[in-house]
Amino acid sequence: MCGHVSIYYKNRNKDLEIEKLVENINHRGPNHTGIYKKDNIEFAFKRLSILDLENGSQPFEKDNNTIIFNGEIYNHNILRSNLIDKGYEFKTNCDTEVLLTSYIESKEKCVENLRGMFSFIIYDEKRNLLFGARDHFGIKPLYYVDNSDFIVFSSEYKAIVNLLDDINLNEKSLQNYLSFQYVPLENTMIKDIKVIPPGYSFTVKDGELELKKYYKVDFIPKKDITASDVKEVVVDSIKHHMDAHVEVGTFLSGGIDSTIVATIAAQVNPNIKSFSVGFGIQGYDEIEVAKKTARVLGIENIDINVTQQDYIKSLPEVFYHLDDPVADPSQVGIYFLSKEAKKHATVVLSGEGADELFGGYNIYKEYNSVKPILNMPRGIKKALNGVSSVMPNIRGKSYLYRATTPLEDRYIGNAKIFENDEVRKIVKNYSENNEYQKILSSIYEEARINNYDYVTTMQHVDVNTWLEGDILQKADKMSMAQSIELRVPFLDKEVLELAKHLKINQKISNSNTKVLLREAFKDIIPLHMVEKKKLGFPTPIRVWLKEDLGNVVRQTIHDADVEHVLNKDYAISLLDNHIKDHQDNSRKIWSIYAFCLWHQMFIENKIIKY
Repeated sequence: MCGHVSIYYKNRNKDLEIEKLVENINHRGPNHTGIYKKDNIEFAFKRLSILDLENGSQPFEKDNNTIIFNGEIYNHNILRSNLIDKGYEFKTNCDTEVLLTSYIESKEKCVENLRGMFSFIIYDEKRNLLFGARDHFGIKPLYYVDNSDFIVFSSEYKAIVNLLDDINLNEKSLQNYLSFQYVPLENTMIKDIKVIPPGYSFTVKDGELELKKYYKVDFIPKKDITASDVKEVVVDSIKHHMDAHVEVGTFLSGGIDSTIVATIAAQVNPNIKSFSVGFGIQGYDEIEVAKKTARVLGIENIDINVTQQDYIKSLPEVFYHLDDPVADPSQVGIYFLSKEAKKHATVVLSGEGADELFGGYNIYKEYNSVKPILNMPRGIKKALNGVSSVMPNIRGKSYLYRATTPLEDRYIGNAKIFENDEVRKIVKNYSENNEYQKILSSIYEEARINNYDYVTTMQHVDVNTWLEGDILQKADKMSMAQSIELRVPFLDKEVLELAKHLKINQKISNSNTKVLLREAFKDIIPLHMVEKKKLGFPTPIRVWLKEDLGNVVRQTIHDADVEHVLNKDYAISLLDNHIKDHQDNSRKIWSIYAFCLWHQMFIENKIIKY
């Protein structure tokens, strides 16, 4: 796990001082700094040593090719063996050399053989080009700026944002963010900074950047999958993800996903340490469940309790490390988990991705409840939809709306903060062209072409938006803020190749989610976890916004220089109504607050401390 910056100069008008740029992401790799400069190419690398501690430094050169690489290639031993059979020799035991040698052998097709998480860039001196790629799911980030003078890439955009002549807010991204709680797809909140999408490779030649999709996550059932199949592939992935020359630990919440990971990890290493976080408020604390799980597994559990004051003080640093704002309150818990885990391990395992691949979100269960209405004639559904629109806020209104409104008109992923009509009240420059239905139109079109069912369509939306934009952003940025590598065994190419074939009844039932995943591990995980319902990562901002946290949020919204883009009065009214218990506006308030704090730090260039 590392961080890197690379520059392709189109015009060498000035030196961008890459040595200084990379110091902004020293937290991603404090063990070693490497610099490479040749012709119009410059690479800078920060290493967090995980494999081949003595010989794995980067940039790494071989046969007139140079690579910088962030991540892990879990099948590097198999690839190494195959390459040796073809006559290649190796001077290190690290996966970096395997990846570069794979490129030397297969050029751009090397990405087809990789199993892992990665963002990498290779300078091919003979072909006079850069080639790079981002992993299948977007576990490892990669940002870029492309202008008339240079193309620059970086693992975090804080390293390159000051290269812009003007740092301008992307108002389209702001409008999208208010609905999604993150900036979706290839954009960022800053107008001239983009993201290399997951599953894409790219080349830079003769000053032109060209992106190409090499991998598409799909869900097309073509064969029968059994519980033993699921168990075999997940266990194999967890074992591969434990490959390291440093201490490996595991996060352990009160959920089944982290429990499965911890159970298998404990079988591989009975001395593994587990880490749990809580907030000391009833209904928002799963530490006791996690401790019970650890006792049954016979592994050590280290827990931390985050107080409201701890939470408040951490917020400027948390949002600084995120780059773009992500309005998910749970990321602060991951920040503190990583901070504690760093005292004991350099690598941690986590359960992210199981929900998207195996059908784990509670909202997926709505299919079973709305199914009776889905098959009604279109005219009847249209009439019922009209009834729902004029009903008062009583029991049944939401159900009738969801059952009679097509998914593409209402479902944007696991979280939706503001509807379009409310976004119109908040932003000053609202555009109908930026409404979430238009943003997701191509994703829904793919679902139609593939004839996805109701639940699979939801998964398809989540994998292509929520997974990268929220889940993986907070996982990578919060762990790397503490110089720790977080690995996600469920988000593995081989796991997906199996999970894509699951049928709807293997994902959800009337009573629960992840049906086949639970079945696969019911005999080996602690009994109290087998049928436990999903809670997510509960964080008590709903409570704290009525206390000290609310004062901090109010002051930040007041102080931020955002009047030209946001209706502050409306934002404050949401907070006031929340405090008065008129309605739970906690997630809406948090989204506006997160943007305002981000704006202060990245646009106004203020140093914020609470």
